[in-house]
Amino acid sequence: MKRVHGVTGKVKILRSVLLLGGLLLSVTHAQAALLGIGGNTNVWPGVPNFYSSDLTISYTLNSTTTGLFTASGATSTYIDPENNDDFVIDDYDNGTPGAFTLSATVLTNGTLLAGTVSLSSTGGVYDAGYDPTPLYGPGPLLQGNLTAFGFLGATSTNRSQFDFEFNVTGGELDGVFGSTAGTVMYTEDYSFGGSFTTGFSNGGAGDADTLMMVPEPEPRFLVLLSVLGLCWVARWRASLRKG
Repeated sequence: MKRVHGVTGKVKILRSVLLLGGLLLSVTHAQAALLGIGGNTNVWPGVPNFYSSDLTISYTLNSTTTGLFTASGATSTYIDPENNDDFVIDDYDNGTPGAFTLSATVLTNGTLLAGTVSLSSTGGVYDAGYDPTPLYGPGPLLQGNLTAFGFLGATSTNRSQFDFEFNVTGGELDGVFGSTAGTVMYTEDYSFGGSFTTGFSNGGAGDADTLMMVPEPEPRFLVLLSVLGLCWVARWRASLRKG
């Protein structure tokens, strides 16, 4: 009886583990309102970070099922990951900041199909207080393919928000950001109500932060964990029958 009780207890524990794995897997694939980029300092360190402003954020319908989400504007500041120093991108004071562009094809239910993001500079990234010699650039600073998309429509108390996760594919700072990064942006207005069945535009007053991301567990790893757990349960049940 002790043996049966012990095995039963282990099975119950493993069932809890499998349930947790399944929940984690479902959360990974779920369509969240926002991905949470920049909202958790334990997951998103905050640096390195590109700050972009004066963003024109808009969405236009391509058909009855898809639309094109775009954002473009000026990237003026780069925050270094080593000491949190702010570096100037191009010469923002004289009206020549860096460029931020994002383009995404989205289903009318809010699901991301594909897209790209790019940050670049014409004159480079430099320390305005000490040396105008570019530390990085000129040219592409960070580029990527979008992999996930979250959104929150405006209410009476908050602006519209969007966040994107992307796989880093190039740019001079790709080694600093790593393989995965994210962008969180605000429209600075209330033009987006949460629906992608109609177009909208913010009028050019948005801002965004593009941050390094600490990767979360891959869905395939969670599936493997569940399969291994099921195999373990099967072996214990077989040993019970033999006993």
